[in-house]
Amino acid sequence: MKKRSKLYSIGETSKLKNLSIKALRYYHKEKILMPAYINESTGYRYYSAEQFIHIDIIKAGRQLNVSIEEMRKIFSSANTEELLYFLEQKKKDIDSQINQLNSVKNKIDILRKRIDDSFNIMNDEDFKVTHFQERYLMTTPSTEGIESSDLLDYSTLDCLMENYKIKSIYESGTLYYIDETGHPTPTFVFELINKEDYLKNKDLFSILPTGNYLTLSYTSKNRNEKMVQLKNFILENKLHVIHCLELYLFTDIFDVNAFSCQLQVYIKEYN
Repeated sequence: MKKRSKLYSIGETSKLKNLSIKALRYYHKEKILMPAYINESTGYRYYSAEQFIHIDIIKAGRQLNVSIEEMRKIFSSANTEELLYFLEQKKKDIDSQINQLNSVKNKIDILRKRIDDSFNIMNDEDFKVTHFQERYLMTTPSTEGIESSDLLDYSTLDCLMENYKIKSIYESGTLYYIDETGHPTPTFVFELINKEDYLKNKDLFSILPTGNYLTLSYTSKNRNEKMVQLKNFILENKLHVIHCLELYLFTDIFDVNAFSCQLQVYIKEYN
């Protein structure tokens, strides 16, 4: 003969399973968790130890936003295989949510680092030599001269990145052609991308070579002055510019009328 399980009052069950008495009564009312025994004279509810796993399932389900109707269906069917299938589907949902949350967390970390780096860059107001490793670009032709060209250009880049499933690393700007007089003309806008995305389709993307770059930071208030400084520096030193890019910085992402940038000029002969 099977030994009768020890019964626990609703108060004891509440303390042992960290579930309020009100919740236990609610799940009884909803025909989800029926007490193992109810005293007819007092109406007191009692639960068996075997039901504690049911409580664990209910608590986990509620944390996963399983509806009361779904919960009622699970317990009314009392089918272990159906329960296991249901839990496996929820596990897949959890894995998907974890991946999404990790993706968001990664974007937050990247953006935070970009903002920190931008403030550090702005501390350098004069020319300096900075070494950069090989970098990878997604580009689209610049349409400077057209009204709202920046918005059009970056909208085009955003669409391209979406189409090719490229992850943003929040580094973008403009590539310039520097003529023999030192005058800069914008040719492309760009977004830096990860090496992994570059390797997926090399034909679509460009490379900035490893090397030393002359760098100079500025704000919207002194941009013209700094561009003249760049032009004079190139002419005075008779430098042949291979690449020139203007990297947008994140020092005040809420002021749309102000901006900060860093010029990066790759001159192979200059060290």
